[in-house]
Amino acid sequence: MRKAFSLVELLTVMVVFAAVSVALAGLFTTIITDIPKSYRVVQENTSLLSVLGQMRKDIDRAKALPQSSAGHTTDDDLLLIELPDAMICYQLKNGEILRRRLTDAQEDGGEDTKVWSIPHAKVEWQLARGDDKAYAVEVRTHIEYEVRGHRQKKMANSYLYFVGALPEAVK
Repeated sequence: MRKAFSLVELLTVMVVFAAVSVALAGLFTTIITDIPKSYRVVQENTSLLSVLGQMRKDIDRAKALPQSSAGHTTDDDLLLIELPDAMICYQLKNGEILRRRLTDAQEDGGEDTKVWSIPHAKVEWQLARGDDKAYAVEVRTHIEYEVRGHRQKKMANSYLYFVGALPEAVK
């Protein structure tokens, strides 16, 4: 009758336990670091979708997409949208998108200003023109994160918004 383990059995169990512990430690480290990153990507994508939803509403109501107004000119960082009752300006600035209502003399910094913080998101817009008038805005978005030393694009999308009916020259 045997009442104890041999030294070989104990050493075998200790080696197997150490190997399993090392494998599980790597798995837990990956889980602990990837879950917060994924959460931040989802939060930033939600903010980005909120911006795009507001932009779509503004473009659906737009009369025109002017090249310039009130001292501002549409470019890679600034988008002007002329509504029936106001001029709206979207601006990319230091990881934020600002939406504000412009007046004839100055920018209105009051309650009509909205700011979305999207530090890792890349937003590009391009106006489609016909007969020297813009009739659509193409918006390209993605979120860039560095994962293990490599830049990755996540949630890459492209959106196309039209202002009113297409001009006859484009049809």
